[in-house]
Amino acid sequence: MKKVIRGTVFVLLLSLILRHIYSVLSWKDTAGGYLSSVQQLYHTPKNTIDVVFSGSSHCYCSVYPEYLWRDYGYATFDMAVSGQDKSANYYALLELLKTQRPKAIFVEAYALLYDGYSQEGNSYRNLLSMKNSVNNFRLVRETVDKERQSDYLLRWPIVHTRYAELTRYDFVQYAPSEYGRGANWEWRQGAGAWPDAAKSCTATAPLSEENLRWLDRLLALGDREGIDIVFYVAPMQVYDAEQAVYNSAAEYVTAAGASWIDFNKLYDEIGIAPESDFVDAYHCNAYGAEKVTAYLGRYLQENYCLEDHRGETAYTDWDQSLQLYEHYETAQGLDQLDLESFLHRAAELEGVKLILALEGDFANSTLPLSQYAAWLGVPQEQCDEGGKWVISGGQVEASLDNTSTEVVCVELSAQDYVIFDNVSLKTGEPATNNIRINGEYYGKALNGMTVIVYDPMREMIISAKGIA
Repeated sequence: MKKVIRGTVFVLLLSLILRHIYSVLSWKDTAGGYLSSVQQLYHTPKNTIDVVFSGSSHCYCSVYPEYLWRDYGYATFDMAVSGQDKSANYYALLELLKTQRPKAIFVEAYALLYDGYSQEGNSYRNLLSMKNSVNNFRLVRETVDKERQSDYLLRWPIVHTRYAELTRYDFVQYAPSEYGRGANWEWRQGAGAWPDAAKSCTATAPLSEENLRWLDRLLALGDREGIDIVFYVAPMQVYDAEQAVYNSAAEYVTAAGASWIDFNKLYDEIGIAPESDFVDAYHCNAYGAEKVTAYLGRYLQENYCLEDHRGETAYTDWDQSLQLYEHYETAQGLDQLDLESFLHRAAELEGVKLILALEGDFANSTLPLSQYAAWLGVPQEQCDEGGKWVISGGQVEASLDNTSTEVVCVELSAQDYVIFDNVSLKTGEPATNNIRINGEYYGKALNGMTVIVYDPMREMIISAKGIA
């Protein structure tokens, strides 16, 4: 009997250890970094998503649920994964429907133009992010060669190689992957797409068996579940041969009673500007997404009776996601401002912490550094003497003067901390070593001013400058 008990305890302990190890090594990325729309789905309360947008990166780059929440209070979600192919799209929607009952699903149609995964990372994002389930099993069996299916189903043969790339978010949950709504925000501006083919090409092309199967599956899913299926083409570079496929698909789904929206044909109507609204020729940035999402907001308002859920406790994920978006938005272009504009902007930003230092022979600078520090919230008498400060909401949270032998440690977030001391007085080290964030030196000016802007919600430094 004792052997049975010991054996049972051993198996339980081993299972717990392996489960913890797997949680560390597991794949946590569907869009880059540690952002995972699949994790976001699993953290979403049941029956709260009213409208789903699904597809590949073209989906999460072109539709921002935060805009729909901000402007209408609509609870929408991007069930989107980089390089999501037809099969992954279908099974991801089945997984979503386990817990959600949306009124409409908008399917981004780029998967009509390819099969499988052009990058191994995209296969991992689509095949390893979902929980072990019948849907995941069927997806793997449908898309992976037989000799590799066991690797994807067991997962250990793939994820065990991640030891060398582990970071803190493998051990600690990345918060936006809990409350984010699937979008991937981006403000970079690159060469955009011109809609020439979409406007001029009227030809059609035969739809492949794979494409017909996917379209039929989605149409049948909508009929079976009583959910509207709307297909759309995000703004992107399209050539005649590709547009011919879209034209054929549009004819096919509209004949079946579904709707088709081609944003490449709506540039003029919604004001898409190729020179400003794209990251690259295939992906919208936040400026383009705002125009696409505004059109979709009007479409939803005209075609569905959706509730405004703002203020309801079950929908706090949408509030948090919008708050995070606003943190990203307000930081855009900060480092491109001239010095005084940068300082005024930093002082006005809400929800950030400012880490400041006036070190060395700062008083002889040709710039009014004491005045700058005062703008940022340092009391004038301390500005003249120099020192180091953490300022939050315009108030000094912690400080250390330049003659003190003390060490001051301030928690910036659950993950990050800053240490102030005057080690340079004791050891002759550079004054830039008097500020350490997570053990790394962050002083930027030997004889001048350091300004670091830290965002606790994003748990990251969004700007760091040295001013001499």
